[in-house]
Amino acid sequence: MELTDETYVGKELPAVLASATDAVSLLRCDLRGSDLRDVDLTEVTFTDCVLDEVRLDGASLGGATFTGCRLMGASLPQTRGLGFTLQRSNLFAANLAGAIISHTDLTGCRFTEAVLRGADLRSSVLDGCELLHADLYDAKLENADLRGATLGPCDLDRLRAMKGAIITAQQAQEIVVELSGVTVVE
Repeated sequence: MELTDETYVGKELPAVLASATDAVSLLRCDLRGSDLRDVDLTEVTFTDCVLDEVRLDGASLGGATFTGCRLMGASLPQTRGLGFTLQRSNLFAANLAGAIISHTDLTGCRFTEAVLRGADLRSSVLDGCELLHADLYDAKLENADLRGATLGPCDLDRLRAMKGAIITAQQAQEIVVELSGVTVVE
């Protein structure tokens, strides 16, 4: 079932999903402020949708796909679901505290000022992501691929949070210069 250019508010979308017999795909839909807490969104596809201020707390996202979506200020704490995809989406100031998004392709996402505190990002791909001023305290980043990500200002706490992450030599050099003020020459 493909839903195009629709608007859903409150708890309207969960009712639509409950009546669907086929996989659901939303294209250019407006779900601003929708309440999707604890909703099973397994295998649902969101493309170019507006999900600002949407509540996804505890939602099941296994196999769900978000591509080119705007999720500014969205609430996603404790979301779960291996294998969901979140690409080229804007999550400015989104709350992903404690979200389980390990082994997830997060290519091209903007996490500027997002709360990723305690989020499980192990083995996720963050290529081309913006992490400027994102709260990474206690995030799990082992084997997370941050190559190509804009990491932003780095202090010792942020460096500790990135323990086990994969970064480039250039990113490592920028961190060392920022933390120590040294000049690196080739």
